[in-house]
Amino acid sequence: MTSKKQIIREELEKVLLNEEKPSIYFEELKNKNSLDEYFPEIKALIGVVQSPIHHPEGDVFVHTMMVVDEASKLRNKAKNQFGFMLSALCHDFGKVLTTQIKEDGKIISYNHERAGLKSVRNFLNRITDKDEVDLRDYVLNMTQFHMQPNQLANQNSKLKSTRKLFFQVICPEDLILLAKADALGRSVNQDYSPKESYLRRGLEDFYNKTLSE
Repeated sequence: MTSKKQIIREELEKVLLNEEKPSIYFEELKNKNSLDEYFPEIKALIGVVQSPIHHPEGDVFVHTMMVVDEASKLRNKAKNQFGFMLSALCHDFGKVLTTQIKEDGKIISYNHERAGLKSVRNFLNRITDKDEVDLRDYVLNMTQFHMQPNQLANQNSKLKSTRKLFFQVICPEDLILLAKADALGRSVNQDYSPKESYLRRGLEDFYNKTLSE
């Protein structure tokens, strides 16, 4: 007999790996007030405010839906397609715990990428089998480091910085894709190609250094 866990997993995998806009599925659950039953961590994103300067699109739920849709455009390039899409879905769970509005009105969510790991783990434990350790490790790793590629690109950091980052990452290629989806999943028009070029140079350097050692 198929369990509820299996049904949810199969439906989620179908949506994330096949739909052009996976956000429609989650929006429908939201409209039916069913998010809490199936995905409470995603429901918790609703109403979590963000800086209007960096995220004029709205709250964390809106941003996450935009990121998932951007990730769907890139998933065929990912080495772990399901893990990549799950990472896009989970990447900002930590903002629920860390978002603060300071006295000057500034909205911050410092260290949300690490703070959200427990919520990501709980989410993954509900939709994965015990033996899917590699999948859970991948998503947790991607969540933990999802901020760093764009931060390094913004700072035009030296190659040793990207080398250090990629050394800690399970799949550097997929992390670059996630960073791209995260950056484009906002209502801000931007050309991501300079950042992507920077990160690709860093990735080439990383592999050259790794192979030479």
